[in-house]
Amino acid sequence: MRVPLRWIAEYTELPDYPQEEFLERLTLAGLEVEGVTKLQAEGVRVGQVLAVEPHPAGENLKLCTVRVGKDEFLTVCGAPNVSQGMLVPFALPGALLPKGPVEKTEIRGVKSAGMILSREELGLEEKSQGIWELPPDAPVGADLAEVLELPDLILDLKITSNRPDLPGVFGLAREFSALFRTELTEPELSFPEAETPVEKFTAVDVESGEDCPRYVARVIRGVSWRPSPLGVQARLLKCGMRPISLVVDLTNYVMLEMGHPLHAFDHEALEEGRIVVRRAREGEALRTLDGVERSLSPEVLVIADGRRPVALAGIIGGEETEVREGTRAVLLEAAAFAPGLVRRGSRLLGLRTEASLRFERGLSPETVESASRRFCALLASYGGGTIARGAVDIYLRRPSPRLILLRRSRIPEFLGINLPDEDVVESLSRLGLKIQPTAQGWTAEIPPHRLDLGREQDLLEELARLHGYERVPEIIPHVPPRVGRKASEEEFADRIRIILAGLGLMEVYTFPLVPAEEAEVRVRNPMAQGQEGLRRSLLPGLLRAVEENVRNQAPGGAIFEVGKVFFFEDGEPKEEYRVGIVLFGRAEAPLSGKVSYGPAELKGVVEALLCALRVDHWQLGPCDDPRLHPFRRATVLLGEEPAGIFGEVNPELLDLPGERRVLFAEIRLPVLFSWVRPPCYRPLPRFPASKRDLSLIAPEDLPEVAVREKILAEPLVESAFLYDRYQGPGIPPGRVSLTYELSFRHPEHTLSAEEVEEAVERILASLAPLDVQIRTQDGKNRAQ
Repeated sequence: MRVPLRWIAEYTELPDYPQEEFLERLTLAGLEVEGVTKLQAEGVRVGQVLAVEPHPAGENLKLCTVRVGKDEFLTVCGAPNVSQGMLVPFALPGALLPKGPVEKTEIRGVKSAGMILSREELGLEEKSQGIWELPPDAPVGADLAEVLELPDLILDLKITSNRPDLPGVFGLAREFSALFRTELTEPELSFPEAETPVEKFTAVDVESGEDCPRYVARVIRGVSWRPSPLGVQARLLKCGMRPISLVVDLTNYVMLEMGHPLHAFDHEALEEGRIVVRRAREGEALRTLDGVERSLSPEVLVIADGRRPVALAGIIGGEETEVREGTRAVLLEAAAFAPGLVRRGSRLLGLRTEASLRFERGLSPETVESASRRFCALLASYGGGTIARGAVDIYLRRPSPRLILLRRSRIPEFLGINLPDEDVVESLSRLGLKIQPTAQGWTAEIPPHRLDLGREQDLLEELARLHGYERVPEIIPHVPPRVGRKASEEEFADRIRIILAGLGLMEVYTFPLVPAEEAEVRVRNPMAQGQEGLRRSLLPGLLRAVEENVRNQAPGGAIFEVGKVFFFEDGEPKEEYRVGIVLFGRAEAPLSGKVSYGPAELKGVVEALLCALRVDHWQLGPCDDPRLHPFRRATVLLGEEPAGIFGEVNPELLDLPGERRVLFAEIRLPVLFSWVRPPCYRPLPRFPASKRDLSLIAPEDLPEVAVREKILAEPLVESAFLYDRYQGPGIPPGRVSLTYELSFRHPEHTLSAEEVEEAVERILASLAPLDVQIRTQDGKNRAQ
């Protein structure tokens, strides 16, 4: 942001520091100075061109007679726009300009005294098309340096995005006043009004208070198309803006001064003379001030009249309602718009303006009225028109007062130094805060323009900034080190990663943002197409990883991901960690042949994971997830609680060449964590175990875990190892043979054969209600 120091000096006294020290102080206070331009012009006066004649030896040169006060000068000029009677800036012989002194010279045989100047030669513009034509009311012979406020220092400041109050001269003056402890002068906001109320000329309708918290409209009649005073033009030029006409220039002037953009409409060009603030409708278009026809969408906020859009809210005005030479009445807009909405509209339309850059940072609705009044005060002082009485002020979302408690004890803790109470109160008061003492320190009421102040630490940072970071002593803090640790869910996720990596699986990371159709939880402001939501499962990302590997001719792989998924539960958005496991293609283990991964391998990975976590009571149950093959899928149950899914991915979801199988399991870590058994110490047994094989006949549809639970419920059974499952000849239809190796042990003595046989009988009795019997062959019991 370019800002002239002479303009700031109108509101606060500048310190008498050497330039380098002054600039360093600004940078240390958070106002980084990226560049400095010095403007000077000595011996430049307002001149009147009395005569213009062709140069006898130059086709494009002209001989101009210029009057400055009572003196007349003959000078050679090559500008195409010089004409008799115009007022121009004229450098007298010996004048000092930014590029050097002006000397008497001879140009193609004609002596030239002095020089008619363009804005470029005065340092006010990078490139000029001709000489600068001054307003007709400029006093001939007047010292132009005084009118243009020269010499001057132009600072190019880098304003951080969290300070929407600083892109304005008055905001910077307030900052300078606090920084250098100087008095601040408020801008003039009073102006005369006509008797006719503004409601007679216009009305305003705002459809959404969230889109537009406040809109203030004023009507000025009797305006004319005329140039701005030289002082206004000079300040605009120093800030990099081109003067156009009095009304248009003053809207830009107030934006640069107060930091709040304004817009002026030709009131007579507005259908029904009224304003409607609304979202654009599908199919609407607007030709903006830059001459471009722009198609609009409901994501863009527009200012409309009684029939069609006339401006892009917070961005740029429309061509049909711009203030032009024939304009006689103006509707002045001052408003506050939703920052995100302005930013989105600016990005969609590919249009960034000085106004949008300010609205995108966020402007308080409370500053709207002062910006509107400042424009009217300036316009009235230049005799620019008649202002209707009052304003149409639609204020739908009034912010509540913000109070922050600043504790006195926190100042030395935070800054390492003690500040006198009077310094604290003065520093914060100069920033516009209202300070009230309390027993602990002070209560600060935050002014509307300081949207960046929201907590006690912010006030402490302001004190450090105004005191001077360079004045804070370098003291090593006496704070005992505290060792941080991850949350329990993060630690458990890391444990899962270690186990699966140890099993030979490769970890992958996939993007959590997915297209809207794949998500339950939507992103409010998506960064790109296809990233409108948050994933509800790890499967889509893992399938994309599989497809990428297959395209790169990978023969197969075993991959996993531990990450968060997002979903709605009881109407509220939730998130939880899950682990996703995918096997595809063939295993890469040596001597494993070309056998592809199958359900047994996936079950083995899941079983190994659960075993490593000491999770005992798990089983597979029925599953109806359509993402899995209808005949090759199951639910992972911990006890009776669903913990995940398991099976072959439905081929309809795959985009892979040939007939390839992809196996997938996804387990919810919060459920899994609740079933993890902590390690416990058991002394080595003092007495030997007794081994028995037990063959059983069970119903085919009975889960094996139900049989195992009954066996392990016997107090003397130490372990049960299923080593054979058989269906075929010798086994009745609908039945299955299960053979276990049982280990019996008593902690106090060696078991006798009779005790083991009694334990087996108790097991068989407990299995009877499940329709499970011992398997016999030739009428003999196989339990041995």
